Amino acid sequence: MTRTNIKFCGITTIDDYIFISDQQDVNFIGLIFTDKSPRCLNIIHANKILNSTSRKKSIVGVFMDQSESYIKNIVDNVNLDILQFHGNETLEFCRKFNKPFIKTLHINDKLLDFNLDFQKYINHFLIDTSFNNMHGGTGKSFNWELLSNDPTISHLIKKNSCFIAGGLNADNVGNLISAYKPYGVDVSSGLESSVGKKDHLLMKKFLENVRISEKDHNEKN
Repeated sequence: MTRTNIKFCGITTIDDYIFISDQQDVNFIGLIFTDKSPRCLNIIHANKILNSTSRKKSIVGVFMDQSESYIKNIVDNVNLDILQFHGNETLEFCRKFNKPFIKTLHINDKLLDFNLDFQKYINHFLIDTSFNNMHGGTGKSFNWELLSNDPTISHLIKKNSCFIAGGLNADNVGNLISAYKPYGVDVSSGLESSVGKKDHLLMKKFLENVRISEKDHNEKN
């Protein structure tokens, strides 16, 4: 059975990090390094979180239109496995840091900002909602029908290289997986009790619903 990759993003506390590190079904943990987000970390805070347990997940550092020097300083001082570029970064820029990377594609039901050149070099794409000039953390979903109706997005889904984000939570993630079975799902605000603080019961419920929906999908196909 093909399993959905799960990324919990926007971690800001040691308590949440240790809890997530103990969850076998979580594959990626996202730490945010853009000051456009209320979940932004500095180097000291990030390292305190990462050093709090020896349990290891793939750590994703999220950036958005920062300078090369800023990102390089983070990469040199925080043990990141993957970089996620969440803004308008070019392919050339994303490749400067000698790390695997995820490129976010922002969607607003009508527009997908996409550069075909990225397909040659990228590890994964992440499709997220764009809302009122906010990119990520909006708590709003896009029209999931585009995952099958838009030729570009449909191609990416079939290549098995896409994370889906945007308004996901424990109540709707099962519907997404049952219908489209993406490579991965990415969630941040949908699991929070307050900004930057995850609700552990919601995280458990999210993981359970992912696995239940996978089973249902595989039985139908």
